[in-house]
Amino acid sequence: MDLLRLCEIAESRGCQIEIDYYVPFSAQIGDCYDLVNENIVYWRTGDIESSLIEFGIGSNTGVLKKVTLTAVGNAVLSDVIIKNNKIEDGTPVFDNSIIPQKGIYDYIKDFQVFLGKSTITAIIGKIDECNQIVRLGRMNIGFDYEKYVTHVSINNLTIEEHKELKESLKL
Repeated sequence: MDLLRLCEIAESRGCQIEIDYYVPFSAQIGDCYDLVNENIVYWRTGDIESSLIEFGIGSNTGVLKKVTLTAVGNAVLSDVIIKNNKIEDGTPVFDNSIIPQKGIYDYIKDFQVFLGKSTITAIIGKIDECNQIVRLGRMNIGFDYEKYVTHVSINNLTIEEHKELKESLKL
């Protein structure tokens, strides 16, 4: 399995969320100075043409730097109920050993996006096996018992953000 795997949870850093018609959501973790000391490598999933979500992580540290939902091929207007055992504030640190020297690893597997009343969720793994959520401000990232990523959610959408996402996702 080549899903992104959580190694540990570092202290919480700032998380700036942008919602856009062309790029449904983008989350920048930390500040621009965090990017100075190391390159960003990417773990991506989707069919890569009509659906794509990417996680940018530090090439040396594995610390999450950004998450971008670039393209959506399969979207539904519905809330998602996520059962979990614990929620922890912090910044995920991932195992980046699966990412090759070129800096990009593509896990070719489509995912589904749900737009609820106040949340957008991209389901990447088995959502019913989520047992841990790492929270960074408005963003939640879920993990299963083996620490593989299950989903990413952006919470507390404003009315304007919801409207923009609904138009962007053609729902």
